[in-house]
Amino acid sequence: MNYDYDKVYINNVAFPYTPVHDAGQNDLDLDAYTNTAGYTIRNRIRHDVKTLDFNVPTMSGAEMKQLMSMRSPVWFNCTFFDEVEWEMVTKKMYCSSPTYTKYYIDPVDPLKNIYTDVQFGFVEE
Repeated sequence: MNYDYDKVYINNVAFPYTPVHDAGQNDLDLDAYTNTAGYTIRNRIRHDVKTLDFNVPTMSGAEMKQLMSMRSPVWFNCTFFDEVEWEMVTKKMYCSSPTYTKYYIDPVDPLKNIYTDVQFGFVEE
């Protein structure tokens, strides 16, 4: 399959909330703590875990339903342009729990609800 570098793909289907997203790499620590002398002790178990963070200003109820259904099963293949590797990569990821504001609740059809400030992220396994 040919991928456009400015899109994010979920299981080979273009994700509708791109190309605007934040991307980064995070270190994953196990049982990190700060000792009594004020030094942080880290037990690094992974370096450069990929993350994609989305902030959608407005989303309909139908779009919210699609986002929520995407979270099951938990894991999916995500293809995106990675600036570290400077190419399209496919990683096994999950969707973090979204946060949002219920702006309008339709009294008859929840697919017509309006949500604002929808934030969620994709995190590499």
